[in-house]
Amino acid sequence: RFEMVAGHRRMTACMIAEKEEIPCIVRDLTDEEATIIMVDSNLQREQLLPSEKAFAYKMRLDAMKKQGRRTDLTSAPLAQKLTSRAELGKAVGESQDQVRRYIRLTDLIPELLDLVDNSVLKEKDKLQIALRPAVELSYLKEPEQLELVETIAYEDATPSLAQAIKLKNLSRSNNLDADSILAI
Repeated sequence: RFEMVAGHRRMTACMIAEKEEIPCIVRDLTDEEATIIMVDSNLQREQLLPSEKAFAYKMRLDAMKKQGRRTDLTSAPLAQKLTSRAELGKAVGESQDQVRRYIRLTDLIPELLDLVDNSVLKEKDKLQIALRPAVELSYLKEPEQLELVETIAYEDATPSLAQAIKLKNLSRSNNLDADSILAI
């Protein structure tokens, strides 16, 4: 039994062109190796939304961790240990901090994640949240995020980075409510 890991669009194109044979590479892979190849293939696309990157990075990082490789044995200058996040960042051409930011987006509710995607789509008539404020908002509890979505819709405005940090700090001290969200 075979499972296609990558090349779905190429296969569809060949089917539309009525090709009877499609070149392929057959490999014996673990689930984690297949996940890494699939994610890498998807990351090659030209235009990726932040939400797509976020879930792809999270899937790849989880697969890397499940492989059981000891990435902490490789030392960099100044005795810094290479983490899975740093290894992933190197593979995708991002800093480990940027990888962490994208993965944090997976903690946002879909309504807020859509606003982050809007920032890349740059549709003028839609509200947008930039990456950095979105990362701060990802620390809010789900009910707080839902309340924030209502406030965003009511005010027709999204929080800046400074406002998002204030919201996060109030949430951490259990002092975030509808009134404080509106006030900020």
